[in-house]
Amino acid sequence: MSTLADRFAELLAERPEVRPVDLARACSVKPPSVSGWLSGKTNQLEATNAIRAAAFFRVHTWWLATGEGPKHLKADEKDIHQPHLDGRANGWPFTATHESYTRLSTTNKRALDRVVTGFISGAGQDT
Repeated sequence: MSTLADRFAELLAERPEVRPVDLARACSVKPPSVSGWLSGKTNQLEATNAIRAAAFFRVHTWWLATGEGPKHLKADEKDIHQPHLDGRANGWPFTATHESYTRLSTTNKRALDRVVTGFISGAGQDT
């Protein structure tokens, strides 16, 4: 059975344009954490890191974490371990799902827009 470091090496070999710092950003961790994953110093990933890394590489979370099962997700396949990240991969920045947002009433969507716009303006960011 392959190690975590072996699986990351395999993924990076398939995507030579990806640098460890890119993986760190995708997982919201510092580069030394990724260094541990790649060197073999780290044998297991925290669940959130496994989910984010698997989503980044479009592989099954279970495969990345254990080396078992299918590796790559099919074109329209969703990993059951990554449901809350689906929207984020498509530019949805919130932890609440896009599906939840679409179920809001028009009035609630407008109110939410005012809150987000006000927050961004108050944070000194132009909209």
